[in-house]
Amino acid sequence: MIASFDKKRYIEPSQTILSWQALRNFATFLCVVVFLATAFSVVQFDLSKLLNGLPKIGSWFVQMFPPDLSDIDRVLQDAFQTLAMATVGTILALLVCIPLVPLAARNTTPNMILYRFVRGIFSILRGTEVLVFALIFVAAVGFGPFTGVLAIMFNMVGALGKLLTEVIEPANPGPVEAVQLTGAGRVKAFRYALLPDVWPNIIASTLYIWEFNVRASTVLGIVGAGGIGQTLKDSIDLLDFPKMIVVLGVILAMVIAIDTISSWVRNLILNPNAKASKTLRSPIRA
Repeated sequence: MIASFDKKRYIEPSQTILSWQALRNFATFLCVVVFLATAFSVVQFDLSKLLNGLPKIGSWFVQMFPPDLSDIDRVLQDAFQTLAMATVGTILALLVCIPLVPLAARNTTPNMILYRFVRGIFSILRGTEVLVFALIFVAAVGFGPFTGVLAIMFNMVGALGKLLTEVIEPANPGPVEAVQLTGAGRVKAFRYALLPDVWPNIIASTLYIWEFNVRASTVLGIVGAGGIGQTLKDSIDLLDFPKMIVVLGVILAMVIAIDTISSWVRNLILNPNAKASKTLRSPIRA
């Protein structure tokens, strides 16, 4: 038997063109358009300049070959120095974050004033570009890789602190409450209940920051903070394109290798039951 729909008929609601919601949406759209138009105007966006510059870039590309491998030992040493800067800077940032992160997470902080203070420090450090820190420490301690380590450390305290607090805050409160019921204090509850629960994510976040630092530290040498960036800048300044292609190739190979290793280790940590070999398995089968 088919039911009748005569008494229950859907009536499309009427829409008012000049409603507050329509006016608000139009005002938002207009603001976005004005902002984008102003942004394109301020940056002096000009496709003709790009088109005129492409032949020059093409001529540089031709001059890069054959690559100059006569100074490859020095390039590899500078690349390792860049890797060392990123590694030491990440470790120091993690050591600084260890006592600060529990104070900046809502579920572990003992005081909201302290919470906002530490959060503010993280925001300031994270908001200051690593190159700005590099320029400051070049003036303070001089040129060299130690300056790069300090720049990475100060910038990454903010970035790593932000990531780790976001790891700790959503953690399951059940284990912590269970430990506290036994009479344990905040520190013991954090150490024996919360930390083991979030430890894999902490390691994964630290590896991600290390991976990012390897890429970021390749340009610190441009301002005199050590690493392969200085070699790249020198080859560009001297228009030594055969050497420049070697430096760029080493940087690219190093970044790809670090990305692959970091992704593999993160997968091992976050998915311990999965076969980690799948991450590095070649898609080409014999």
